Amino acid sequence: MKRFEPKRTIRPTPEAKGYLDVLKKNQTFSRAIDAYVFAGAYAIKKNADISPVPSQGRQDLIYVGIVDDEVRLALEAGIHTICQRNGQPEPKDSGEAMEIFTQYAEAGIKLLKERWEGKTRGQIQNDILKIIEEETGSPY
Repeated sequence: MKRFEPKRTIRPTPEAKGYLDVLKKNQTFSRAIDAYVFAGAYAIKKNADISPVPSQGRQDLIYVGIVDDEVRLALEAGIHTICQRNGQPEPKDSGEAMEIFTQYAEAGIKLLKERWEGKTRGQIQNDILKIIEEETGSPY
């Protein structure tokens, strides 16, 4: 299982960054990185269809090291597991692991944006709790 290098920069597309800014501005998430990580985890769990993300135009968001180490470990394990499940090779290095995460995060942003279209901050936050409860079997 490949680990993310803490100094590696998370680089969403302009479209994803725009939605991350909306979620941060309306205080659904306190940090854009939290929304991006949630979107990635959501898409990994859903085994969402992914596609390559063009590197052109992507914007630096933050170093992955700002994300809690336990959260990073869970994402790395998720990438490892989903690669095995889909018969894909394990990432060769941190950069490849980050690119796979980016593909899932971008897919997750699209899925969540569609799911949350027209919803208020409170409705979105209630839906986040519902998603967490559905996926973990735990009420938070």
